[in-house]
Amino acid sequence: MSSGNRLLRQIGWINRSSTLRLTLLLSVIFAFGMVVAILVALTLGHDALIRRVDSHLANLAAAVEIDDDREDIYSVLVRPLSQLADLPPGFAEILETGIGTVDLGREFRGEESWRAMVARDNEGTPVLVAVPLDDSEEALEVLGNALWTTTGFVLVIVVLIGLGTGLLAQRRLARINGVLQRLGSGDLKARTGTGRSADDLDELARQLDNTAAELERLVAQTRNLSASLAHDLRTPLARLRARLETLPESEERGAALEEASHMSGVFDAIMRVARIEAAHGDEGFENVDLGDLASELAETFGPVVEDNNKSLSVKLVSAKSVFADKAMLVQAMANLIQNAIVHGGPDVELFADARSIGVADNGEGVDPALYDEIIKPMVRLDSARQTEGTGLGLALVRAVADRHNGLLELTRNTPKGLRATVKFTDL
Repeated sequence: MSSGNRLLRQIGWINRSSTLRLTLLLSVIFAFGMVVAILVALTLGHDALIRRVDSHLANLAAAVEIDDDREDIYSVLVRPLSQLADLPPGFAEILETGIGTVDLGREFRGEESWRAMVARDNEGTPVLVAVPLDDSEEALEVLGNALWTTTGFVLVIVVLIGLGTGLLAQRRLARINGVLQRLGSGDLKARTGTGRSADDLDELARQLDNTAAELERLVAQTRNLSASLAHDLRTPLARLRARLETLPESEERGAALEEASHMSGVFDAIMRVARIEAAHGDEGFENVDLGDLASELAETFGPVVEDNNKSLSVKLVSAKSVFADKAMLVQAMANLIQNAIVHGGPDVELFADARSIGVADNGEGVDPALYDEIIKPMVRLDSARQTEGTGLGLALVRAVADRHNGLLELTRNTPKGLRATVKFTDL
């Protein structure tokens, strides 16, 4: 996997973080609201400014007396209507409208915009009064820039806070998800380790730990009950078998002994599954070469397969070593071989491929819709009830796979039959 893909996977939580999405949504709403508020504020501010200037112009005109020899003040223009010839043409347009803003592009006295009004002086003579707007508009522009900058800064802070909050929440959710995955894979001791309830995520993690603890207790109780029943029934069953063996030879005696042996096999299988499921840690684990293991199994079980008028072949493809309990693997493979002998066709294949090992046959196979059912304890298909078996063979193989954090995979064999594979997790 390339570094780019790894980076995309690492930051993929951004698309999945509900906290960050909520933060971004609220940020967009906040930004929209602030834009509308600033635009309204600037518009209302500009209108208020113009009204104030207009009032100032009217008061200024009423307070002055026009003198033909009087010169204009640089920042204030007061002219009789008969003396507008030396002014830019824009001021003449005010005579028609009575009031307005003249934009001159700094061509008159270095000012860009003027607010002009036709009013009457203290003697009642119509005059043109005008003042520049540049200073006021610049102040309004500075205010607008300050508002836009503040809004942008606040948005950045909000997004950063949301990103940090989302990252923390995602880490906690990832821990909860990891515990759920471990529980789903059979590790009933998995816990989040959350001891306090500061918020809803902590409460969720605490409830998950409590549920996992109760689940572990119930599963352990069920396993112990099954194992205890199987163990306690073995003694009376052994006594029954001993009594049967003292009876005279007869067809009924032989059938009873066969049933007793079958029941003893079922109890032994239940106890083996219980012991495997109850095991923890890596005691008894070692590096096991799957190729060598397959060859040893073929040498051991080859004669058994031949005694049942079937052939056993071995196929090795880049077989690797795994850290496993060899005795458990032998037991699991023996169950798969026995399953192929009883239910498969004339050809049985024992294979090891990379970090996988399994058995394939060319029998009638199993409907893929039933794969999940046949690996459950005590489940036997109708077609299998005509042959010997306990219904625990594949359940034991699955328990061995789970014990090694692996996977029991059932697929169709080519051209027909069943292919059972124990896959070990890549290191």
